[in-house]
Amino acid sequence: MSQYDNGYRANNNAAPPQPNPVLTAYESYCQSTPLVTRYVLNTIMITFLCSFFFSPAILLANIPIFTVFRFQLYRILTSPLLCENFLNLIFAFMGFLSHGVKLEQSLGSSMFCLLFFTLTIATNVLFLIITILLWGLTNQEAHLSSVSMGIWVVLLGIIAVECAEAPEGTKRKLFVLEIKAIYYPLVLLAIFTMLSGPRLSYFLAVGIGYAMGYGKLDKFKVSVERVRKWENREQNGCLSGFINRPGFITMSSASGPNAWLVQEGSGDGNGSGSAGAVRAPEDPAAAPSFPSSGGRSLGGSSTTGLLSRARSPKKKTPEERAALLERAAERRRQQQSGEGESVV
Repeated sequence: MSQYDNGYRANNNAAPPQPNPVLTAYESYCQSTPLVTRYVLNTIMITFLCSFFFSPAILLANIPIFTVFRFQLYRILTSPLLCENFLNLIFAFMGFLSHGVKLEQSLGSSMFCLLFFTLTIATNVLFLIITILLWGLTNQEAHLSSVSMGIWVVLLGIIAVECAEAPEGTKRKLFVLEIKAIYYPLVLLAIFTMLSGPRLSYFLAVGIGYAMGYGKLDKFKVSVERVRKWENREQNGCLSGFINRPGFITMSSASGPNAWLVQEGSGDGNGSGSAGAVRAPEDPAAAPSFPSSGGRSLGGSSTTGLLSRARSPKKKTPEERAALLERAAERRRQQQSGEGESVV
């Protein structure tokens, strides 16, 4: 037997190569993270890597002297996608994976994208107005060099929207402390202020998030019916090309309130609107966004915007529950008798 044949057999009998752990982790991340959340985090990662060679903030951050006086309006949209610090990158992934995934599963990718950029535009435009007014009143050019950038400019607004929708008495955990949901964004804002100093954009983000959470900005919201048309492939909607991309969640398959009921890791995260093990009704605005009563609806009703008050379900008396059980037993008996007749 030749040396070539011995080598050939040895190669065939060898164990298959071990999978690349980095590639496996990235594939798992793509499968479990919805499309818009994944695109935002990927862009943040790219800007962080670019910061080793040049400063993306100079080109993309919302700075009044560039955005307004040099008419670089694209900075209003690109400013939250910047990250030039490793610690900020870690907190961005931790925060946005926690809140962005659940909210995108609840609203659908299109509505979540609209919410993300609505908060971005509202915060940055108000930031520009205030800084230019301060410059005009004080004649200090330092106000024109103020910077609004980073994912927390939007993420604080998203958290404020969620907490404004929470039922009264809901608490959220911060490290070892339990804080009422309505005050949770303010506590986060206080922590950021102590760590990195006061930032006007963070205060504006929380304020706009509360305003949106209480329905004060509903007139700027796109209706659910219009978004469905954008996703309609038969009508060549402007978003129809994204439907088959992995992680895209359509309006019809958004989980609605069930996004908060699905346990961690239960969603498959695949394309065509896969958002977890529990599916919502056709309109994700048809039910409250939290499992408790008295909450508000996420998903965008055409009449009340992002939010709509939900009535608490009426508790059934023992007699009504007994009657329901009796009717269910009667239906089972009828079904069993029908199956027996069909077998005969």
